[in-house]
Amino acid sequence: MSLLRFLGLGSDKAGRDAEPTSLIEIEKSLETLPPEEARLAAAFAYLLARIAGADLRIEDAERASIAQRLERFGEMSAEQSRLLADTAVRVAELRGGSDDHLVARAFRDMTERDERLRLLRCLYAVAAADKTISTVEDNEIFEVATAIGIARSDVIALRSKWKEYLGSMKALPGER
Repeated sequence: MSLLRFLGLGSDKAGRDAEPTSLIEIEKSLETLPPEEARLAAAFAYLLARIAGADLRIEDAERASIAQRLERFGEMSAEQSRLLADTAVRVAELRGGSDDHLVARAFRDMTERDERLRLLRCLYAVAAADKTISTVEDNEIFEVATAIGIARSDVIALRSKWKEYLGSMKALPGER
C-alpha cells in the first residue's frame, strides 16, 4: 500500500488515471498504433531521450541514434521514428525529472527482462553516438536500470561492451 493511499490521499484507481504526462504527450504522436504499442513506444522513446539529454545537451548524432533505434526496434518508418524522436526529446526536455521515474516504472511494468536489457543496450548506443559516454549519462543509465529492475551486475556486464566510449575510461589530453 502506498503512503498516499494509507493517508487517504491517493486513489485506488490504477492505469491511465495515473499515467505520466510525458507518456500521454508522446502517445498523441502515435495515433496510428494500437494503444498498448503506442504506450510502449512512447516510454521507450522517452527513456532514450532522457539519456541523450542527461548531460544537458542533445547532439545531432544522439537524436539520429534515437530515431534509428525506434525505427529498428519499434518497426516504424524512418519518418515516423524521426518524428517520435523529436517529440520524445522535446517532452523529455520539458518534463525531464518530474516524469523520469514514472516512465521508467511504466516501461518496467509493460516489458519482460529481455526487452529491458534491449533498452539498456539502446541507451548505451544513444549515449555513445557522440563518441563519448559522459559520467552523467552513464550514471543516468544506472538509474534507469534500477528503476526497470535490472541488477547492477547485468548493467556492468553490458557496460563493459561500451568501455571505449566511457569518458571515465578515456585518457586525458597529454596522457597518450
